[in-house]
Amino acid sequence: MSKFENMNINKEIKRALNDMNFINPTEIQDMAIPHIMSGGDVIIRSKTGSGKTGAYLIPVLNSISSLKGRYVKALIVLPTRELSLQTAKVFEKMGKYTGLRYSIIYGGTPYQRQIDSLYRADIVIGTPGRIIDLINKGYLDISRINHLILDEADEMLDMGFIDDIKTIIGYTNDRRQTILLSATMPEKIKMLSRQFMKNPENIFADEDRIPETINHIYTVSRKCNKFSILMSYLNDYGSKKSIIFVKTQKMGEIINRALTQEGFRNILLHGGMKQNYRERSINEFRKMDSGILVTTNIAARGLDIPGISDVINFDAPDNIETYTHRVGRSGRMGKNGRAMTIFNEEEKYMIHEIQAKSSINMEHIEIRLNEKYINSSFNKIVNENIIKNHHRTSGHEKSYRYHGRRW
Repeated sequence: MSKFENMNINKEIKRALNDMNFINPTEIQDMAIPHIMSGGDVIIRSKTGSGKTGAYLIPVLNSISSLKGRYVKALIVLPTRELSLQTAKVFEKMGKYTGLRYSIIYGGTPYQRQIDSLYRADIVIGTPGRIIDLINKGYLDISRINHLILDEADEMLDMGFIDDIKTIIGYTNDRRQTILLSATMPEKIKMLSRQFMKNPENIFADEDRIPETINHIYTVSRKCNKFSILMSYLNDYGSKKSIIFVKTQKMGEIINRALTQEGFRNILLHGGMKQNYRERSINEFRKMDSGILVTTNIAARGLDIPGISDVINFDAPDNIETYTHRVGRSGRMGKNGRAMTIFNEEEKYMIHEIQAKSSINMEHIEIRLNEKYINSSFNKIVNENIIKNHHRTSGHEKSYRYHGRRW
């Protein structure tokens, strides 16, 4: 692996990387940067936490730092406000000596400040809806961009942004370099690349590999014991900083209230919250030395939250990719982590599939249940919510919807 000092990038970027104590590129950076600097289209497949933002941002900054004129030179499209803000923070650090300016645009906030920032922006970072909105209103011109970056492309397609992505691409020029980043490569991504990219270089690094520093454990619960298992686990095992993943906003709210009542230091995060509140919640949790984040899959991808010791899957994930993204929040940067999953009886088949498809070993543990939690009012509320969701699934699917083989 090379060092940044030996790469053909300008001294301003090298100086910023040195300030960040970035000496050696990650695997994906070492592979991707030379290809992106050559100017051709590139598809990058790599898990979150692998340094993929730097993999495209370093060469793009290097390219546009020599371009003259006041126009948007690069557009970075991401699925959520949180990921846009995170990318902007990386830009601020890596590009601080280049003199380049950025504009970050997303929905849920007033237009004027975002509009004002566009007049001097070299790079625009934002979400599909607000990007299209500002283009249609005449405030954003992307017809001359040199670089188009579609980050977390599979997540954007899962969120229904495929038509928006095509619309955005339609406003760009044919001379642009397109960089597509995706943790997985479903058929829709392949079709998108065939339609809008020119002979892209495919770079797959560290794909589907879960950090070896994570200890994977699981237990199996009858539905009426699920809440008591969680609370007994937290009391017996404890952790410095944890994330609890749930499937629904309602379950997140229930678990969050229960933790607060038990005296835990915890924060709730889900997509139903207003965006500014979600941002404050993430920032608050990021600053905490210890505590619990109760969240839906909104925190499973891309968000860089340091110091996570435990990931707890209160609700088992729907597929192996989601499991990989969730548990990858711990065990980062070579540190030890632990991933605990609570499976229902009908979900036990997932255990074998996770182990087979990810080459990990999951250790079964028995949780000593505390009568206090078995008999608590929250245990009853959790059970009622599980039953309600169980009956909400139609006909033969019920809670066996996993057998649709999304795995």
